[in-house]
Amino acid sequence: MATCAKWRVPVVITSLGAIPEVNQAVHGWGGIVLHDIITDRFARKAVEKGADGVIAVAAGAGGHAGTLSPFALVHEIRQWFDGPLILSGAIATGRAILGALAMGADLAYIGSPFIATEEANATDEYKSGIIEGKAADIVYSSFFTGVHGNYLRASIVAAGLDPANLPEGDLTKMDFTGEGAKKAWRDIWGSGQGIGAIDKVRPAGEYIQLLEAQFEEAKAELSTKAS
Repeated sequence: MATCAKWRVPVVITSLGAIPEVNQAVHGWGGIVLHDIITDRFARKAVEKGADGVIAVAAGAGGHAGTLSPFALVHEIRQWFDGPLILSGAIATGRAILGALAMGADLAYIGSPFIATEEANATDEYKSGIIEGKAADIVYSSFFTGVHGNYLRASIVAAGLDPANLPEGDLTKMDFTGEGAKKAWRDIWGSGQGIGAIDKVRPAGEYIQLLEAQFEEAKAELSTKAS
């Protein structure tokens, strides 16, 4: 927070518990706070505690994620909240971005596909896992951090674990110590379900241009169908 305050960071993202003092501090230097939520209840609590907007982390999102359909989650939040609403969860194409906006979100939140870009600070193995993986290769488990998240099956297997038999929430059974110990995020790779749309490593700019082209194509198709 001290570093954020020093540089007057304009947008701060928080998660795993909304803290009023953090929100107040960010507002003090003129910034805004967007808070990760996985249910309507958590969205209400975040706004009550001073968050300016919410990031709806729906089913299929990479890393720590929820289980609710984006259709249900966005609808419930929009019934009472007209502030900034960002949707996350298996969004990897321009068509998905358009779908997020059509549902009522202000922005689409894309994460996992950018891991497979040239600029990403990820290992080649991680990038290959994103390219080769499909939605069915994502494992939802609380084993690695104590909080449920989505991870690439291949990285779990490579760590010598059985993806089908992970003891939920029991961190005592995963050894994070000692030489060669496997660690969440470094060795167990977070990933969303939308990676089936990613077919190669490309520059981030090229991927963004692809998203834009897909978005415009989808809009044009919908306009044609509507007429």
